[in-house]
Amino acid sequence: MKSYVADTVSLARYFEDSLPSKAEMAFREAEDGKARILVPGIVIAEFIYIALKGRLKTPDPKATIRELLSEIQASTFLQQATMTQDSWERFLESKVRELHDRIIHSISLSSNASGIITNDEELKSSGFRTIW
Repeated sequence: MKSYVADTVSLARYFEDSLPSKAEMAFREAEDGKARILVPGIVIAEFIYIALKGRLKTPDPKATIRELLSEIQASTFLQQATMTQDSWERFLESKVRELHDRIIHSISLSSNASGIITNDEELKSSGFRTIW
């Protein structure tokens, strides 16, 4: 099954219903059971952090956090992604500088993802396919 890796901005924009069309199509594809969205643990942590800081544009940030955690626990389209041995090997070789981006990049490579859903410039310049 096709998979995509979400970064924090794409996940936040998904819950805010404000994704650009190509990113929206990737999430819809996953909601329809034709793909899955891998969510690295670092992305979940950053999502919770920005929500608790009031930077998420939703009426009730804590409810949105709970919704995300429930979706990851119960759904087939959002799945938590963890670093595997292969991910760590790719992490060592990655040229991506920022820690969280390097983790996202490494998971994308090791999972053979179809793309990273992101507007992050460093991830865009990593050579890995990005969707936005």
